[in-house]
Amino acid sequence: MKLRKLISENKFSLVVSLPSNNLALAEAALKGGAQAVKVHINVKHQASGNVFGTFKENKDFLRDLVKLCGDKPAGLVPGGGDAFASSDEVAEIEDLGLDFFSSYAHHLPIHMWESKKLTRMVAIDSTYTQNILDGINRCPPDVFELSLQPSEVYGEKLLYSDILRYADIASKAKVPTVIPTQKYIEPGQVRHLYDAGCKAIMIGVIVMGNHPDAAAVEKTCAAFAQAIKGL
Repeated sequence: MKLRKLISENKFSLVVSLPSNNLALAEAALKGGAQAVKVHINVKHQASGNVFGTFKENKDFLRDLVKLCGDKPAGLVPGGGDAFASSDEVAEIEDLGLDFFSSYAHHLPIHMWESKKLTRMVAIDSTYTQNILDGINRCPPDVFELSLQPSEVYGEKLLYSDILRYADIASKAKVPTVIPTQKYIEPGQVRHLYDAGCKAIMIGVIVMGNHPDAAAVEKTCAAFAQAIKGL
């Protein structure tokens, strides 16, 4: 299933951003109830400091990940400000069967946007303006990631003011919105994201930890999956 179809049709969805490119962790996330799995290449992850290698270094892992996920969407962050998947690598990424890519808008090269096969999940950061939001609706991605928190508040508790910002954008966006766990969001708090009009949560290192084992990943995913089931 394509990521946009999944998120659009579900009442609320659980996407998991793995803290490392590790098949055991991916399997644990799926066992815990993850409905889509995201991994990284070419980046140093801002929230964790973890470093992810090149496409060539991760190609076998990505092939195995797609096989493991089966009909559940598997995707990746293809890079960041310092390095990004090339146009030739995009063709290989498509051939591997990955469903989606995830990128900040200000890192995203046009050759990624032009892919006809990959679902486009595009994020904005804390520097967004109303002009950017207007542009998003004019040239919409398939899924809109609201990575609105500045790095200095990563891991802090979720506030009502955060919900208000999420609700404002979700009410205006023409595509489904996903909230990443830049703040420490508790499973029981997903109902507030749902009430705000958001369509999915993407959990990562802030709630799972930088170096969790498979049991910890499965337990965390299961807690969020159970909370979503109760909506």
